Amino acid sequence: MVPFYLSAQSFPGYRTGNYTGVNGVFFNPANIADSRYQFDINLFSINGFVGNNQASLGVKDLTRAFNSDSLKSILLGGSGRITSLMNADVYGPSAMFNLSRRTAMAITTRARVFSNARNIDGTLAQTFIDGGSASTGVTYPATFNASNSNINAAAWSEFGLSFSTVLSPDKSQNFFKAGFTVKYLAGTADAYLRNNTTGTIDYDDAADGTYLTNTTGHLSINTTDANFADYKFKDFFKLNGHGVGADFGLIYEYRPETMTKENYKYQDDRFANKYKLKIGVAVLDVGKIRFNRSDASSGDYTVGVPDGQQFYVNQFKDQPINSYASIFDSSSFFTKEAKGENDNNKYNVSLPTTLQANVDYNINNSFFVNFNGQFAFNEKKDLNLFAYNSYSITPRFENKNFAVAVPFNYNSLTKFNAGLSLRAGPVFVGSGSAFTALLGKSKQADFHAGVHIGIPYKKKMKPDTDGDSFFDDVDKCPAVFGLARYDGCPIPDTDGDSINDEEDKCATVFGLARYGGCPIPDTDGDSINDEQDKCPTVAGVASYNGCPVPDTDSDGVNDPEDLCPNEAGPASSKGCPAEKIAVQITADFKNILFDFGKATIRQESMDIIVNATKTMNEQIPNSGFYVDGYTDNVGSAATNKSLSKKRAQAVANALIASGIDTSRIMARGFGEENPKCDNTTDEGRQCNRRVEVTIRNIEEKKESEGYKLKN
Repeated sequence: MVPFYLSAQSFPGYRTGNYTGVNGVFFNPANIADSRYQFDINLFSINGFVGNNQASLGVKDLTRAFNSDSLKSILLGGSGRITSLMNADVYGPSAMFNLSRRTAMAITTRARVFSNARNIDGTLAQTFIDGGSASTGVTYPATFNASNSNINAAAWSEFGLSFSTVLSPDKSQNFFKAGFTVKYLAGTADAYLRNNTTGTIDYDDAADGTYLTNTTGHLSINTTDANFADYKFKDFFKLNGHGVGADFGLIYEYRPETMTKENYKYQDDRFANKYKLKIGVAVLDVGKIRFNRSDASSGDYTVGVPDGQQFYVNQFKDQPINSYASIFDSSSFFTKEAKGENDNNKYNVSLPTTLQANVDYNINNSFFVNFNGQFAFNEKKDLNLFAYNSYSITPRFENKNFAVAVPFNYNSLTKFNAGLSLRAGPVFVGSGSAFTALLGKSKQADFHAGVHIGIPYKKKMKPDTDGDSFFDDVDKCPAVFGLARYDGCPIPDTDGDSINDEEDKCATVFGLARYGGCPIPDTDGDSINDEQDKCPTVAGVASYNGCPVPDTDSDGVNDPEDLCPNEAGPASSKGCPAEKIAVQITADFKNILFDFGKATIRQESMDIIVNATKTMNEQIPNSGFYVDGYTDNVGSAATNKSLSKKRAQAVANALIASGIDTSRIMARGFGEENPKCDNTTDEGRQCNRRVEVTIRNIEEKKESEGYKLKN
């Protein structure tokens, strides 16, 4: 269940700033990571708060509210039911330092006094405060009802070790950091009073004192050896208890790129705030202190003051709290209850645990507005210290050297309060109720002040060797002028053709400026660029300057392979007409010499046979041949025909021996048939004595078509 009463936080206004240094660890342990200080030392800081649901204080009361007599009156005096809170924090010597760019540590000391009072009967309390005097303004006799009244006060010292680190990557727009504090708690004093009595207060003129009568009920009291009535700084070192405590915190900052870039030109950007919005959550004061109970100053009592009998209050005047038990012990009206078997002299006091929620918005430059909520965890049990829920809004102006904050707070205990907090260099001072106290309507009195010394981060320009406004620490080409979009490097030239990639239409292939950074084109894809290709649209070969290999006679055999480039011929005869090859061979055979009247080829004619074989195999490898022999008309026709056949066969045999397949050769003899020349002359007869070669497949085709070529 959320507590009903509320109370303002400590150090109002000051705690919302970004220049609290090591003191920031007390408000949220995550504060010290990525802080504005290289290191910071708190010399002395103090915060005090007193308030209840009835007092009405003015400015003059702020200076005297914390003396002993005023404090008791503010906390407990008045009429009706009183609820009050007193809190004092003293920050001792403390230091924070950075372990790295992302982490920080702090060592802290702190002394605290915390007191809760609730359901106090104001008339009864004022009677005890005045020590039995009739000057209280109370009309006697007066009845009182102190049922369920409780007062609990504790004092302790803290020795803390804090660690904080950045969780998010550098330059992240969504920036997180976290921290924690572990504290040793040295309990120095504790006192409590649980009162469940009702009765009557009256005044005795003869004895000059007030007294209780017709009073019944039950009360419990306890105090350690330390004396709250005369509590001094040295009492913080009188250990009456021990414990362990902890604080935990997490902070998120939204850092727009425009704000982070603004400070990017400096060596370290921690001199300035980079967030537009900061959200912090912290759980503070988790832990307990185990105190030692003193038999001499504690006890549980049954109260019974009969009607008509008196228990004089002036017995408590000027007496310390730890002597109250002995006064009760000496009175017959107070019966001390015996301890049970399981009772011991140790008890636990819980710290005033709270959840702190903080939203800080950067309006513009040095102007901020802060929204804060404090939510209490501890229930209102007898021995629990507890804070109250609190809600604040604080506009502020701040920079490294100066800050002013105006906290506005509303709570059900002291209603509305407005204050002022100032910081000048290392000194700060303020009050959460300064402005409402001017009107004399504040139900609280509080102030804070302190001195801390630190070295803040300074503006120091980053080096920019190449002067491209892209600093060396992130410039991937720090010695060459470049552009931000290429991380400080020039526009790249991937293919090394001196045309940058943004202008190069073929950025990964070496090219020329006149072609937009692309290579000289090869339109027909024949690997000969258009500038050297005489046939740029038709695939060709280098030996013909990019044109196709010519076929002059269009016989399908390219000129380099065509033995007859100007005459059409089949590929089987390498582009020559087969008949032409046969004529060529026949022309060579004219020079074959035979022995006279015989069919024996003379040796000097064998070169003709070899050449003819080569021609027949290479130029017309798929053709068969007729080897035809002829004579003149001298002699008998039969003799001449036989001789011509023998000579033709001799030539055929020589061709076969030289490499012509037998199946391709057929020898024929025609004697004196088909003369080519006139047999009446020697020259003519010599012309008719011959061997001819014809292509068999051509001749057979012609014969099949009705031609008679041979007789």
